[in-house]
Order: sequence, then C-alpha cells, then structure tokens
Amino acid sequence: MVLSRRGLVKGAAAGGLLLGFPGLTVQYEAVAAPPTRALADAVADACARLAGRGWRTLLLTATRGALDIGAPDLAAELAKPVPDLDRSVPGFEDFSPALPARGIEPGIPARSLLYHAFASPHVTTDGRGRTLGAFPGLAEIEAVENYVYGVRPPSLARLREIAGENPLGVVVFALDYRDATGSVHGRHADLCFSRTGITRMGTTGPHYDARTRQFAPQDPKSPFVFRTVPQRFAPYIAMQVTGADRRSFGPRDIVDGDDERAFWVPVHKLFPGRECVEGLDLSLTLGSHLVNEKLKRMHLFLREQGYPTEWTGKDLEKFPFTIRDEKIAALLPPQKGAHGSGVLAPRPGPFADRARFEGEWLSFNVSADLVQDPGILYFSSVQLIPGSLETEPTYLEGTAPDNDRRSPEYVNIRHRLHSDGRLENLNLNPDMDTIIREGGYRAQHWVDFAGDGFVSVDCPQLASEIDTFKPAFCSVAPPDFFPHVNQHDLAVWWRTEVPEAIRDALWAVPPHPLSEFRFAGDITLPKGFDIYDDTLTAVLGHPAPGEPLARPLPAGARGRYTGLPDAAAGVTDPGWEVSQGLVYSEPGLPLQRYTQAYSLGTPFLEDVKLCAALGSYWPSVAPDATRTFTPLKDAPGFAYPWPTIVPLTDAEIGMEETDGLGRLPWDGIRGPEVRTVDGRQVVAYQDIDRADYITTQDRLTAHLTARVDLAETKSRVLAMSAVYWSLGIHDPDFVTRFGARAVIEILKAKSAWAVVSFTTVDADDTGLAQAQQATGSRLTGTRRYRVRVYRPGTESRDPSDIQKVLVEIEEDVLAFTDGTAVLLRRGGGPWTRDATIPTR
Repeated sequence: MVLSRRGLVKGAAAGGLLLGFPGLTVQYEAVAAPPTRALADAVADACARLAGRGWRTLLLTATRGALDIGAPDLAAELAKPVPDLDRSVPGFEDFSPALPARGIEPGIPARSLLYHAFASPHVTTDGRGRTLGAFPGLAEIEAVENYVYGVRPPSLARLREIAGENPLGVVVFALDYRDATGSVHGRHADLCFSRTGITRMGTTGPHYDARTRQFAPQDPKSPFVFRTVPQRFAPYIAMQVTGADRRSFGPRDIVDGDDERAFWVPVHKLFPGRECVEGLDLSLTLGSHLVNEKLKRMHLFLREQGYPTEWTGKDLEKFPFTIRDEKIAALLPPQKGAHGSGVLAPRPGPFADRARFEGEWLSFNVSADLVQDPGILYFSSVQLIPGSLETEPTYLEGTAPDNDRRSPEYVNIRHRLHSDGRLENLNLNPDMDTIIREGGYRAQHWVDFAGDGFVSVDCPQLASEIDTFKPAFCSVAPPDFFPHVNQHDLAVWWRTEVPEAIRDALWAVPPHPLSEFRFAGDITLPKGFDIYDDTLTAVLGHPAPGEPLARPLPAGARGRYTGLPDAAAGVTDPGWEVSQGLVYSEPGLPLQRYTQAYSLGTPFLEDVKLCAALGSYWPSVAPDATRTFTPLKDAPGFAYPWPTIVPLTDAEIGMEETDGLGRLPWDGIRGPEVRTVDGRQVVAYQDIDRADYITTQDRLTAHLTARVDLAETKSRVLAMSAVYWSLGIHDPDFVTRFGARAVIEILKAKSAWAVVSFTTVDADDTGLAQAQQATGSRLTGTRRYRVRVYRPGTESRDPSDIQKVLVEIEEDVLAFTDGTAVLLRRGGGPWTRDATIPTR
C-alpha cells in the first residue's frame, strides 16, 4: 500500500529508532557494535575539548550522575540508558519526555542527550548556575549528529522497510534544531526540515556565535554592518508520503489541499564513509548553483513590451545581466573545528553596486514612451508589472497574486549617466519629475547580489539503488531587520489571540509565512525542480507519531532567527526572500506557481523603500516605514494612503538619539519633524519620490530593530489598534455599513490619521502621570506607549529644501495606551479615557 496520513502507526519506543511506518518492526539496537573510529573520534575530540569547561558537570548534573562524557569508554557511556533527568537544569526543560534516554539514541537526534546539549541554544550553564566556559562549534554539532545516525547504520533494505511502498529518494534539506515552541509537533525540542533554505546578504562575512548556536546577523559594536547569514543543508534518504499528517511529520503549517499533496519526509541522514549505510562506503559531493537574472529579465521584458533596448542576445548571459554562483553565494569548504559541511554562505558586498559591462558603465535608455504609461512610476521608480492597474485603494486585493512577474517589478531610474561619464543624482535636481516624465535619458544600472538557486548532492553508491535525487531550493535574500520575530508565530497570534472584532482589518496584508505557500522550486533553473512538486516551502519533522501540542512562545521569550520558510515573508508583491512565477500551460487547472528571485526589485533596495513605506508588508523582516514619509501618498497616480500598523519608535527612525551613538534611523532617513510655518503647525517629511536607499545604503542599520521581539511587536500592533479605536474607528460598525468592503474602508479610515511620534514610556513618566490624574485612572499593562497622531491637511513643498515636503496639521491628538485602554486628548481639550476596544 501507499502510506497516507491515515496509515501511520503510533509510538516511538525507547531504546532505538521506531519511526512508526509499515515494515519497521525491529528497532536499532541501543548498544551497537563499536563503530569505526571516524565518527567516534570526532565526538570524543569534541567531548574532550568541552568536558573541563563545564560540560562534564552539566551532563552529570542533568542526568543525576548517569552520563559522564569523561568516561574512558565514551561509546559505551553514550549508549547507556539514563533512567532519570533533572529537567530543572536550564535547557533541558523541553528535551524529549520519553525515558529512559541515552547520550546517543541511534537514529533519533531529539532523544540523544549529548546532541540536544550541543545543539540547543538554551543550554548555556553547567547546571549549577555557572556559565559554560566554551560552546560547541557547528562542526562539532555535526559530528555528534552524524554519530546519532551512524552509530548503528541501517541497511538500504531496512530503509525500504521503513518506507513500505512509499518511494525513496535522496533529498537535500535545510535543517534547524529548535526548542519545543518551534518544532513541528510542539511536544519537545527537535530537528525541523524544509526543502527551502534562506540565506541573507550582508556587507561583511559570517560570524558563528557558538553560544547561541547560530550565525549572528549583526555586530553590536558596528551598527552599520550587516553580516551575511549562511544556511546549513544536508542530504537525507527520504520517503515520499501522500497527505499531511499533524500526528507525525507535519507539516508545521497545513493548508487546504495538503491531504492530496506529496511530501518528502526525511528518514536517515547521509554523510561520507562506511558508517552511514550498512555495507556501503559512501562518497558524497554537495554542489550549489546560484543565479541573479534581474537585469537580463528586465531587458527581455522591455523588448517584449515594445520598448527599445540595445541589450539583447548573448550579452544578456554575461555579467552583470546574469550573475552566477560564487559571485552570489557558495558552499563553504568543510573545516575541522569550524562550520562543518553543507553551509551555503552569501558573498559579502555592497547592497547596491554601480554596474559595469565590459569595462564601461552600464546604463539603459529611459524611453519617453515607457514613462508615459499610466502607473509606470511608483514613488519615482519604474514599476514593471503586467496586468491592470488599480484605480482606487484595494490593499490586499491590489497585490495582484495572479500576475506573472517576468521581470524585476521595480527599477531605479534616478541616477542619470551623461555622455562624458558623469553620474548625476536626480534626487537632488529640482527638475527631477520633469526629467523622468520626459524620458530620453540614460539611467545608470545598479546590481545587487541577491539570487536563488539550489543545493544538490551526488552519491554514486546510491545512484544505482535510488532513482530520485532532489535538490533543495535556496534564496540569497535581503537582510532580516527583525531577526527575533518569526512570521509563523506572528500569524498564529493573529489568528488565535487577536480579538475577533478587530482581526480582519488588523493588517493591510496578512502576515502569512512562506511556509503556508505551496510553490514549486524555480523551474527556470537548470536542475531538479518540477512544477508539480509544490511542497518545497513546507516545514517538516522527522516522523514522530503522537498528538501535536500547540505551544505558543512564553511571554518573555526572545525569539530566534531561522533560515527556514516559516520565518520568511509569504507575500509575493513582489516579495522579500522570493517572488513568484506562474505557469499557464495546463488547461482546466489552477495557475501553477513557482518561487523565483528575478522579479524582486533591482536593486533590492528599491523595493525595500516602496513596500516599507506601504505598511507591514513583511512584518517579521522589514520595518513599517509609513510614518517616515508623507501620509498623502500618491504612488500609482491617485491618493493611496496606508495606515501605520507596527509603528517604529522615534529612535528607530532617527527622530531622537540612542545610546550615545547619535541618530540611527534604520534606513538612513530621519523621520518627520514638527515645525511652525506662518503660525501653523506642519510636519516636515523626506519627499518619498526623492528618497533613494542607494544613496543611504551605508547608513542602513538594524542596530535598534534587531532588539524588537515578538512580544514587543504584538504590543505595538495592539497599541496602535487601540488608538485607532479610540478615534472612533470601530470595525464592527464598518462591517454593518460596508459589508464585503469593510476591511478596505477600515484601512482607509485608519489612514486618515498619521503617526508623528511613537515612544515607549515608563510607569512614572510625567506626561502619563498627568493624563492618569486627569482621568482618574491608570494604565495597568506591562508595556505603555505615548502616541501622537494628527489629521493631515494640505501638502506643499518645502521652499528651502527640495527633498522635503510639508503637511499641515488639521487636528492634533495625543494618546497614552497599553493596548487595552487609551488616555486621549484632542487638541487642547480635556483628557478622556476609552477602554471599549474588545480584548478577547
């Protein structure tokens, strides 16, 4: 029979691997024959290095004396049963509940105490309150991991027994060891897998933080430095299972149609040598291929649409029209004591680089016909997207999910290349709008080193035994400005905890993670992806039968970065980590979608500005910059306001100084400033049409945003929502009045108010105390905010600065809120208290 989610059997017995699949009736023996020395030596070396630095004490304490990594016969010690576990030792609270445990449980990393101790970021002390003196490197964690799978290697026949009639394949996965709150089943800490892995661009090379067991994206001593963030991949023998199964392998985010989809489920890890698969001496070769075709696709699209371009043919296969492999990212060579194998690392470099072609500056003709098309300019960027344009605000409906994005959606055209080689920044030219609208000039091309591709594996010894080899899809994506906020966790909170009355219109674009999308890999790549194979972004676990447990993050949890798709943005308009391509070739079937990177903005900074200015498009990775720019946004040719949803603080947009480092706006652009002009208060903004992140890229920083965690994000969202409610925007009233259009009308109503200041306040804040005294009440929440909003009036250009616009304040409102109650003062009126917003 073919295994389905209904055909799994229960249970994972102690003492060895029992995956719960047809045919597997014999467990791996707990005490195996002594393995060959390669794996055991690597584990012994790691234990010897760490034992005297608190690790021997830690494991003796946690196991109540049962596991001694200083024992003379380490292999025998690791195979002994551990009948009891002190779960009060920090880091062991969410270790697998099945006892007895072992130092190494053959085939099961989550039940191997040594592996858990090495891989868990929560294991940081020796069990007696002292910080461990050293931490395992990634290569040492991999050594223990390989030992788990290799201490009693299964034969191919045994693996076929495990799979039953389900097909076997050699499949590459991105992997991540997580605590219980991040695991697929939620019961205990475990490995998670996906056939999609995400790396992050940076201006300098990677840094592995052994204490936190991850590559650190920021350098706290260098606010303007972004480190590249690699992702680890590994090949597994996997079986193809039809139908999702919450009680076994997942996926973590199950969506409609998953009952009929096929998932590759990891069964046994592959690594070189005789200790991986019984009777075979494996040689494995991991390879990667990366590509960035943004400029190539742009010129093909222009020509297709009838706009002149001299770049065509073989030129488009050359750099920088097409950027390949090591110029984007590469697998790091394995190094003992360092990062181990399968680590894909982006090439560090500038976020936007001035492009050259064959020794000359590369530019393109901004055709006069092109810039006359309605809606072609979006905040002074060229918007290249086929299909109809909006004529009124529609928010989520305007993301055009059924548009095939065949080229970069946004292109920078604000740097004019003159015939003498001089480069002019049009943002500083008073006539920029006229120059762009008239066209007929040459715009400098810029490149970034984002891209997508695959990580593949070759294994001659298995190629004759297993027909299917599947690569992993990989993305080299822009930085994550909120590494401690996970999109999956945010989406779960939104669906399950946000009061129903305000839920539907809480976001202009709901925060679905990429793991909820069912896309194929990039079928335009030269190897390995099939349009019908659409489960690459699912996050799975090892088969571990049992009831799943919904385990939300504790209130004080910090959150942890991961390169798997459940932490990535799911919106593809055009996207952050990936965008989408469409295939129309199957009459009678829905549109078939695949992930790709060639339709992301070129350079990606162009898209960062646009969609950050349009609210929380990607709330787990990109800032909500609505209040940095004018609320009277006129991007597609008509007024299209966007509400502030996850407000940045005044410090995060550079309105005030921080930590003695001066002003640190995340995008290098200082936020709004209140002025008095001719006796009237106005708010001065950077003109969004002249805001160009290419010119501020050396001032981009995540120094402050990286401190924001999920709890803070939720508090800011609820605080802003409470302020809107106190201003009279009550969602149920809109539902009654507008029916199906209610969400759009609610968002438009919120957008009629602009946030000019947003700060956290302490309980003893003077302004808060005055508001509380005036209303005879107190804000009792743990997080309190001071919010200043206003109704915008007329906008005019700043006569003294062409890069500024001035917006009149029609009505000024000051509020303090903890997300459940609002103390509000309109203009110079009295303080009032509003606690009517639904809280459940």
